[in-house]
Amino acid sequence: MNERLERILAYVDGELAPADRAAFEAEMAADANLAAEVAAHRDLARSVAAAYGPIVDEPVPEQLRLAASVANDPRPRRHGLTWAAMAACLVAGVFAGRATLTPPAQVGVGADVPARTDLARALEGQLASEPGVVRIGLSFRDHGGRYCRTFQSRGDGVAGLACRSGARWRLETATRWTPTQGPDYRTAGSDTPPEVLAAVDRSLAGETLDGTQERAARDAGWR
Repeated sequence: MNERLERILAYVDGELAPADRAAFEAEMAADANLAAEVAAHRDLARSVAAAYGPIVDEPVPEQLRLAASVANDPRPRRHGLTWAAMAACLVAGVFAGRATLTPPAQVGVGADVPARTDLARALEGQLASEPGVVRIGLSFRDHGGRYCRTFQSRGDGVAGLACRSGARWRLETATRWTPTQGPDYRTAGSDTPPEVLAAVDRSLAGETLDGTQERAARDAGWR
């Protein structure tokens, strides 16, 4: 993006410092072409806001929110994208999320849990008896011999089931979840949503692991 366009966008978005804004407005007063460009970008901003504002203001689809929550991987702000391009990307993401969210109460994600996240760390090393940002509930082997674990993320309001696939954990099921207030939260399995319990019933081979078995499986690297 060239410097002229950057300044125009910064002016339209109200991001210029007062002194820079005054200088830019003086330039517009002396340059009819610059003033016309600013007017065109303002018109485009209004058009985008009118077309997509109601969609962007709606609740974010569960699948997109979950992906962001699970990833939990802050990245540096990217420069060089105009506000219009960013708005278009956001709207496309909203439509994509709505198209794939069926039914809304449950999302079969089918994606690997990114490494070095709170969820990945909890699934890999945390016991059900241990507190944490993410709580672990049931641990068991599925019909394919994989280790699987239920979880509840209090901060994100999400609960789900993940199974060990190779060296990674794969998110099998996730659903909205309202944390229980008070000491009941200490028993993560006590308020597991029915959608997650149903997924456990479909996957469970044998019995769930007790505390000793869970610790042994954890110490063996879930192999």
